[in-house]
Amino acid sequence: MKHSITFILLIAIQSFALAQDWKKIESVKLENQVNQVSIDRQGNLYISSINGSIDKYDSNGVFQLHYSPTKKSSPRLIEAWQGLRVFAFYKDFQEYLFLDRFLNASERYSINNQEGVSYTNLSTIAADNNIWVLDAQGFSLKKIDISNNEAISETNLSLVLSNKAYDFSFIREYQSLLFISDNKNGVLIFDNLGNYLETLPIFNLNFFSFLDTSLIYIQNGNIVYFDIYTKQKKEVSLPDPSYTFVLMENKRVFLFTRTTLDIFELN
Repeated sequence: MKHSITFILLIAIQSFALAQDWKKIESVKLENQVNQVSIDRQGNLYISSINGSIDKYDSNGVFQLHYSPTKKSSPRLIEAWQGLRVFAFYKDFQEYLFLDRFLNASERYSINNQEGVSYTNLSTIAADNNIWVLDAQGFSLKKIDISNNEAISETNLSLVLSNKAYDFSFIREYQSLLFISDNKNGVLIFDNLGNYLETLPIFNLNFFSFLDTSLIYIQNGNIVYFDIYTKQKKEVSLPDPSYTFVLMENKRVFLFTRTTLDIFELN
């Protein structure tokens, strides 16, 4: 009897945790179709469009700044978590650049000028101001010192993947760990030197973000919280299944369709 009561209580607790109330704060119609999104440590949002422009909004959805590139191409990835600068990687041109907090651009830097890198599908910024590059030709993960264009670490990915078929789709550093989404193998985790640690059983992710210790993503009409340390998972039903990107800051949730930004508080 005692075990039955305990089981019922656990179910009740789990059900309560998933019964979330969505309170819409703002809805913003975006001028251009969303390509990639990112958030900085102050809760400002950065939205790149398919025409290559990047717009900055504050956490209330108020437009702040606009960047329009001289070379038109959709960024493959943008990262704003450093706060004082935004990293943008352009796969088509094999180039990356940095924007300051006013969205003023630096010169573009060529990936092909980095040591031993001829082509990459994914690249992102590291906490030590260097960059991570997935080297397609060498099938390796490299950390590049951008001050002298030298590789300071290299990991052979063929020794890491359990499934030799692969499809890398997203990359991001968080809490001194590097996360790489591979649709065939899961989410691979490396330390800040590029040493392989483990693979999370999460598949078919083209984008993810973080809140505290949880990796957050949208799948099957739900926001999924996957704790990167305990491996516990929680799912919350979306108010609308058409959302494609999710970012979070405290209790505030930023949900994107291809043409809108909706801001909620989740209670």
